[in-house]
Amino acid sequence: MKTIYFLGAALILSLAFFSCQKKVEKEYNWAYPVAGDWTLKAAIGDQVVAGPFEVKIYNSSFGQDSIWLDDYNGNFYQMKFKAKVDMSNLTFETGGSKNAIAGYGINVKLTEGKVINKDSIAFKVEFSDDPGTIFSVSGHRTTSYDEYMQD
Repeated sequence: MKTIYFLGAALILSLAFFSCQKKVEKEYNWAYPVAGDWTLKAAIGDQVVAGPFEVKIYNSSFGQDSIWLDDYNGNFYQMKFKAKVDMSNLTFETGGSKNAIAGYGINVKLTEGKVINKDSIAFKVEFSDDPGTIFSVSGHRTTSYDEYMQD
């Protein structure tokens, strides 16, 4: 009889414990789905000239109107620059942003930046040390925000 009371009490306690736990809601950064790690290729016309390489895109701490694009490994271009972002239509651009990498002070012009279906990205970029050469860059998300949030 004591065993039945003990099992009943254990069942009630475990139900009370699990039913009282809050459901954890994932919080997304304001820059998602533009922010993330992207695997990209760069082309001039139809000729692929670089890639695949990784670029990180993350939010700026100066407000919710700009993002950082960072080729942190330098596999494409030694670049880290800010671009204006419009989260309502997932577009981004810069008319001429200064490269933030010390000793590599070029200007970067990015146009036609767009995230498509949260998983694909494309933009055109021109560097001041190679004027007139416009790279078409495109690719897909390498690591999503959801993967960062997993335990």
